[in-house]
Amino acid sequence: MIFKDSKITAILLIVIILAGFVTAGGCLMAEQEKTLTGMPPEQNDIISKVYNGSIIIGIEYAMPGMAETFSELGVDAVKYYPDEISWERMQETRYSPIDFRRMDRFVREYQDAGFKDLVITLKTEGSWAIKDPIRNYSPKPENLDDYEKWVRAIVERYDKDGTDDMPGLKEPVMLYEIGSQFSDLEPEPAYDYIIMLERAYRAAHNASDDVIVTHAAFIVTTAFKDDPGPGDYEASFDSVDKRIMSHSLSDIRKVLDRPDIFDAVNFHAVGDPYEIEKTVKWLDYEMDQRGYKKPVIIGDTAATPFIAWGPATVWDKEPSRMGILIPPATEEDRYRLSKFFQRLIEGDKDTRNWTQSFVASDMVKKVIVASEQDVMLIDTALMEDLTLFKSELYRGASGISPWGGMALTNISTSDQERTIIELRPLFYALKQLNKNIGDYTSVERVPTSDDSIRLYKYNKDNRTVWVAWYEPGKLLLPGDEVAPQQLQVVTNATSIVVERSIVRKGQVWPDMDIVKPENGIAVIDIDTEPAYIRADGTVYSIEDVKKINSEPATTSSALVLGS
Repeated sequence: MIFKDSKITAILLIVIILAGFVTAGGCLMAEQEKTLTGMPPEQNDIISKVYNGSIIIGIEYAMPGMAETFSELGVDAVKYYPDEISWERMQETRYSPIDFRRMDRFVREYQDAGFKDLVITLKTEGSWAIKDPIRNYSPKPENLDDYEKWVRAIVERYDKDGTDDMPGLKEPVMLYEIGSQFSDLEPEPAYDYIIMLERAYRAAHNASDDVIVTHAAFIVTTAFKDDPGPGDYEASFDSVDKRIMSHSLSDIRKVLDRPDIFDAVNFHAVGDPYEIEKTVKWLDYEMDQRGYKKPVIIGDTAATPFIAWGPATVWDKEPSRMGILIPPATEEDRYRLSKFFQRLIEGDKDTRNWTQSFVASDMVKKVIVASEQDVMLIDTALMEDLTLFKSELYRGASGISPWGGMALTNISTSDQERTIIELRPLFYALKQLNKNIGDYTSVERVPTSDDSIRLYKYNKDNRTVWVAWYEPGKLLLPGDEVAPQQLQVVTNATSIVVERSIVRKGQVWPDMDIVKPENGIAVIDIDTEPAYIRADGTVYSIEDVKKINSEPATTSSALVLGS
């Protein structure tokens, strides 16, 4: 199959696909097979137990009552809401026993539902043992041993080694974050944080040989908006608003200088999807400068917020009194965005539905971009709306994610149990994504003559799935129109299956087009939502397509064509 852009001047890929759709190059990814450097051999073995080269897709933030429904996604990983299992919540005083009930509930419910890779974030905020409740969440010197005992007790309880394990534990819990974010969520000086990380790392590895410990995730949103090179990193990081980065590049580098106390490099992807590429490039540079290579995880995501870290509903105030614009939004968009967010807050139905559609498409793009960047794990967000942050009080300061949850839920105030009322487009879009690319054996981004056309190739089960979308490079809001672009597909397959990403409210199965080549050429419309493209040897009629699209989503028949 040969892809051409609409200008027909550049051949984007030269792969001839027969009607049976047998591909070349179905081998395991060479880049991801390489041994990670700067790590003892046994730690490489531990990484390989959870990571086979295909990105681990996770969801966050898990709460009670959601596991069974969300297991339908087919993804492996899940992260619990960290504040529910903080040190303060688990051990009220130095002399109190550790209360595992909340963490046991999470582990039991989500393992029983089939999730394999549980991610646990260990937070000290609010604890009786920290240095300062506002400025320093690291343990006091006299409480470092207490902290180490707490971490070790947790890892020991969930390592499934037969010693002090949680009753009914099905699989070992192997993924731990020490602190949730290296920002104002971990405001202590880097020196104090590193002492805490060192103690936690030692405690975890003393408890279990099979554990992966990461530092608190770096957050560098907007640092790469001007695409800086290594020589400009310092200036670029210095320009980031302190509301985003309360820790400097120098602080981050102090953590990176200690590869002996973490097993994976961790960052949060809360800007646009393409920020992931630039962040991984920077992290690879930093690791290369220090002579090691560790896996990269994205421990938290958010849909592209447009505006965040401040009010989004104002447009004519001093910069410090307004939210921070996040690409692709520019200063020229601020007025329109203020009106958009006001409609969201007021509950306008059309604006809400558009937002949920955008979030579904945006998060799928994040996973695809991250997979091509050899990211080991990505936690996609959010499992439910953030109701508090949707209120007039917050004025859209958290961007659009509070409205974009995978589910609308009712919350029991007595035990935090969730009852799912409605599943949103993001839920079905992730399920569709996982069925199309999950457990792939190779992935690559295919260069195009026009960078606005994103094209990715996945090999899976000796077959190939292409994913494509059009990126206009500007902010689109409700009512904005953008013309689709065209790809020409040269193939000797009898038909091309084009499966559109699920994005609409109430949609539970994908729209599909069956494109019949003429003289070996098929023309495919590509818009801003991802499309999964497969050659298929079966000739479909319009009636066949209607039948495929009318079948219940649980049969997933529309998702496995050509696979």
